[in-house]
Amino acid sequence: MRFEDMKNNIPETPDFIHEMIQNEVDRQLQGTTIIQIPKKRKKWNGARVAAAAMVCVLATSTAAYAGVKMYRMYVEKQGDYSVKTGITSENKLADLPAQIHDIDFKTGYIPDGMKWVDESHLEYPQSKRMGGFSFASVLLDNDDLNQALENKNVVESEERTFGKYEGVYLKYNNLKTEKGTFDQRIYLFCPDKYRVITIYIGDDVSKDDAVKVAENLEITENDKMMETAKMYTWSDEVNPNVETGDEMVTSVSEDKLKVYKIGEDFTLSASGEDKDGNNIVNDKISAHVDSVQTADDLKLLSGADLPEEWKNVIDSNGKLVKNKVSCIKSGDGVNTVDQVVKTENVNQKLVYATVTYTNNSDQEIKHMLYIGNLALIHHENGEYHIYNAMEQSGNGYDRVSWDGVAHTAEMTYSSVREDYGNGGNYISSLKPGESIQVNMAWIVNEDNLADMYLNLDGEGSAYDFNEPSVLHQCLQSLRNVRSVCRSRHIRL
Repeated sequence: MRFEDMKNNIPETPDFIHEMIQNEVDRQLQGTTIIQIPKKRKKWNGARVAAAAMVCVLATSTAAYAGVKMYRMYVEKQGDYSVKTGITSENKLADLPAQIHDIDFKTGYIPDGMKWVDESHLEYPQSKRMGGFSFASVLLDNDDLNQALENKNVVESEERTFGKYEGVYLKYNNLKTEKGTFDQRIYLFCPDKYRVITIYIGDDVSKDDAVKVAENLEITENDKMMETAKMYTWSDEVNPNVETGDEMVTSVSEDKLKVYKIGEDFTLSASGEDKDGNNIVNDKISAHVDSVQTADDLKLLSGADLPEEWKNVIDSNGKLVKNKVSCIKSGDGVNTVDQVVKTENVNQKLVYATVTYTNNSDQEIKHMLYIGNLALIHHENGEYHIYNAMEQSGNGYDRVSWDGVAHTAEMTYSSVREDYGNGGNYISSLKPGESIQVNMAWIVNEDNLADMYLNLDGEGSAYDFNEPSVLHQCLQSLRNVRSVCRSRHIRL
């Protein structure tokens, strides 16, 4: 940008920058070293030096700060694979205002094929939040100075300037056992916006492209005002308040969990809206699992609108491709990192369920949420034990991962969709006495089939038996009021 144009586009400067510049000017003017200025040049007083510094700061932002080392972001090695990322300063920031503007992100460089999918995500269209760039920010104030964030499993770190902002680039250990991992991160120090910006970067982005996007990042203020007292800060990022919440219930005795068979009716509590748009819970919705089928191809979904991630899962013979499963020994992230100790190829299977929902109440329910989750449950010694497939351990390894699309938990495909809410798994309307049939589908690892149960509860738990209070209520009233029990497990 030409200087003539810059003069007409200078934004309002925050008070703390004015104060910072003046403090630095005063400090320099108090020095004992006198520089002789040629007579032909005009003598600059302190005010003029301050004005010149102002123009420099506005033109180069934190690059100027780096020059005088007043503020900087740094990385400090901790062991072989851990670094501390922090902010250091010789000066105190001015007090934050009560409100500041919200910010928007743009970049003058976009890698080929990428697009902005919303205000904070830049990605390839097929990524669906499994790669690309994700932008976030936290508030910066005096308490944040000299606060360092520990990052583990870091294989590359670099302090550098990104355009007009000081920052840090981090590369994390990536075993390449699953797609869409965010294995890079850039922190940008942005005192002119009272913020630290974090850019999460997927493994489908090269370091060169990541750096170019950050170098050309434009951070602009919008009209929305934010109360600084309620904003998440860098200090919160460094020392987060971890809420433990209720303990997960992963085991119950067999006499305390009702398991239905395919073809049995049972009652659910379904959330939705009444005819006036009020939120309601209808506890007189019945469900009936008509059938469950498995297949090694996608013929059961012929003509259906398949999920994007399923469009390349068929081999030349029309069968589901194998899933490469990696067994991983976990490192401590400081002196050791995770390692793949062995791999194996397993078959993938399609699980296809047909479920009929019926409204047995006298009230229409609109935008009814429905969810079908596959839970993995061991049944042994009079107890049910629910588990996560990726947390399985064995001889010499602590967990597993895979590069295929196999996935239990929430349903990946459903035949009834509504453009409403997040996910679209809504039934637009179910009138009194009316029924609707829904097809659901998942692709899973074949060796998990024997442990699969279908949970049709509206809360969709797949990794625990609901919170203890709900479970207790369920146990006490299971025989008399089955609708109270939110877990509806169907043995497949």
